[in-house]
Amino acid sequence: MRKGVAAVLTLLLSLGLSACVGARPDGAQCPVQDTTRYTQTARAAPSGPINILVLSGGGAWGAYGAGFLNGWSERYAGLGMARPQFDAVTGVSTGAIIAPFALLGRDYDATLAEAFRGVSSNGLFRQRAIAGLPFWNSLKDPEPMRRAIAAALDDRALDRLAAATKRRALFVGAVNFDSGAFTEFELTHLAATRPHDEAREAMLQRIMAASAVPGFFPPQFIGGCMYMDGAVRENVFLADMIKTAIGAPGTDKHVQKPEVTIYTIVNGPLAPRPAQTENTLVGVGVRGFELAANQIQRDSLRTIHDYAAQNGYRFLWTSAENAIAKADEKPASGRCAAPASITRQFSAGFTACLFDAGKAQATAAPNPWRSDRP
Repeated sequence: MRKGVAAVLTLLLSLGLSACVGARPDGAQCPVQDTTRYTQTARAAPSGPINILVLSGGGAWGAYGAGFLNGWSERYAGLGMARPQFDAVTGVSTGAIIAPFALLGRDYDATLAEAFRGVSSNGLFRQRAIAGLPFWNSLKDPEPMRRAIAAALDDRALDRLAAATKRRALFVGAVNFDSGAFTEFELTHLAATRPHDEAREAMLQRIMAASAVPGFFPPQFIGGCMYMDGAVRENVFLADMIKTAIGAPGTDKHVQKPEVTIYTIVNGPLAPRPAQTENTLVGVGVRGFELAANQIQRDSLRTIHDYAAQNGYRFLWTSAENAIAKADEKPASGRCAAPASITRQFSAGFTACLFDAGKAQATAAPNPWRSDRP
């Protein structure tokens, strides 16, 4: 009798979850035209060299980018210089989480180190209850990650981002799953025009949308539309507003074009990792996702390279390619052992090693950057 009652209650609970989670939020009907992208903020014209930082997606591989930024600061400090101040920063997925603190500068290197070095799945997300999985829209609940980002975006950080908006810009990229369009969200404008709590919530929603891997994390609803991970379409990007801003001086032949450098940090290796694919539904599916993501990464990186070449801008990039031990190489050689699969990347040992490798790449290498076409 008790087992029968328990079974009925479980079924009713499951049906309730299905109704709650499967339905879109009230009023979440995506408009034909997406008006949530950004506001054309009036900014002072650039008066000198322009430095742009582009951050890719990559999940746990974001530890490489966080470490590289820390090492970049140390490299310049050793030369008695400051790391370049970025006029614009863009980020997708894990790059969207790094982006605000990269724009804020070296003062927030420790924040990035705390967030990425040694991080594991236990500190980022919770597993959904197995009984309810068929009725959820994601495998994981990212509330721990959301709380950590919210704590880092304290009032002081928001004030500094608001002040930066006069000359600088911060964008994160997500995909509108209703229209299929890649969407650029400007965060500095939110910090400058809304009260702290409201700005923090709006920025969090967009960062979480930009890093919501389909099936892994839940989507975010903004302006009536469903948004998820920008890496579904572009793994690195230059916002349209940035292109307009740096290209505008060149429209007048009497006005000298600005000196532009586009730095790009690829949070992961550029080439796909060779692996014997498991002949299972999950094995084949995961490998297909991994290869598709790698191709999107390569294509989007080449798009920025070609744009820079066409306009006479410097394009410099780095990736975690040299941070990973080869199949016949021991990790003790200074490189990290690659995770067994894309689903096993969030381990404390791997992210700690990857952070240190990124830092070493920025400090130890004679020239940590590449400029060739990927």
